[in-house]
Amino acid sequence: MRIVVIDGFRGFFLVFMMIIHANSILHTTFGKLNHHYFGWVEDAQGFVFMSGLVVGLVYGGRMLRHNASVMRAGIWDRIKTIYSYQLGLILIFLTAAILISHSALDLPGILNPYAGHPILFSLLSASLVTGSTHMGILPMYIFFMMVTPFALTLLRDRKYFIYFTLVASVWALAQTRISDILVASLEIGLLDLGYEIRLGIFFNILGWQCLFFGGLFLGFLMASKRLNTDFLFSPEMRVVFKICLALALFYGVYDRIIFDFWFGVDFSNTILSETDRGNFSVIYVATYAIDFFIVVWLLGPGEKDGNPIFRFASKLLYTMTTFKPLVFLGQHSLQVFSAHILIVYLMSAVFEGNPPSELVGILLIALSLVALYGVAWFHAAVLARRKQLKVDNAR
Repeated sequence: MRIVVIDGFRGFFLVFMMIIHANSILHTTFGKLNHHYFGWVEDAQGFVFMSGLVVGLVYGGRMLRHNASVMRAGIWDRIKTIYSYQLGLILIFLTAAILISHSALDLPGILNPYAGHPILFSLLSASLVTGSTHMGILPMYIFFMMVTPFALTLLRDRKYFIYFTLVASVWALAQTRISDILVASLEIGLLDLGYEIRLGIFFNILGWQCLFFGGLFLGFLMASKRLNTDFLFSPEMRVVFKICLALALFYGVYDRIIFDFWFGVDFSNTILSETDRGNFSVIYVATYAIDFFIVVWLLGPGEKDGNPIFRFASKLLYTMTTFKPLVFLGQHSLQVFSAHILIVYLMSAVFEGNPPSELVGILLIALSLVALYGVAWFHAAVLARRKQLKVDNAR
């Protein structure tokens, strides 16, 4: 049975990924009015965490109800499905790059990797070791899901200390940036051979895995009926919630201090040199944990808290995450995520270097969201049709 709030959150993350990525091309003021500009927590982080939670809930449940073989078979089928979407996007962009390169049209910069070394870059992309803009999340999921059977086995056997020691150790390894040096060395080797190709998928999976496997842990606890949230209702946790609110406000302001250079360019550059979104450095871990606790507390104890402001915030959050359009998008997240990448590339091809007016940009953002719902509706119709055919064939 689907959990509505989970799908609602995934839908929320998809909507704002679409807005942010579209606005990076359209440059509207309206497109900047969102949480990305106040805090260090972004939709990609929530999307990865929720994906881990869903995987733990679904495939952990299959392992508990059936056996590990059924779980592994289901994960392998899902990996093949995700990879088919990744490969489909690569082929679309490769074809577009070749066609545009042989026409009178200017090749948009977002397709340059496919035009420079089309065969090698496409093969490396299909091998999940590189990718063009916004093409990193699906490969990251595939890598995580390859490790998931091992992770779920640890959780089944309640080897939690081993599980989190591995998660923390791998994250710490990412912070050494040794993997960055190795990737750079491979890029130099390719350049010596005459191939100027950027390697990597924009995310260091060693760092970002803590989100996915953190979600996987909670999902598995939910599947095994071991998740106990009673501790959240203690007075002590209410104090923690207030502390987290203060910290979230501080980091929101700190975000603007750094990225708007309030204390000067040198100060901001010094701080930014010590933070790394790609490696998911400590500030991203801390701010995600803070925001996560705020959300969990509001959806739990906050509902009946004595403070009317907290109760209102709880009701607002619950209303948003159960909003049917967002839930509907979240139920078709793979298809919607893939469609959003196609839309962004199309926008880039049309408006790169020549953004439209504010009004036209806002309309295009709105139309992009409508298009996402169109994709979700189409996929839902396909699923309904397949289900009906199975019923008809069974008669």
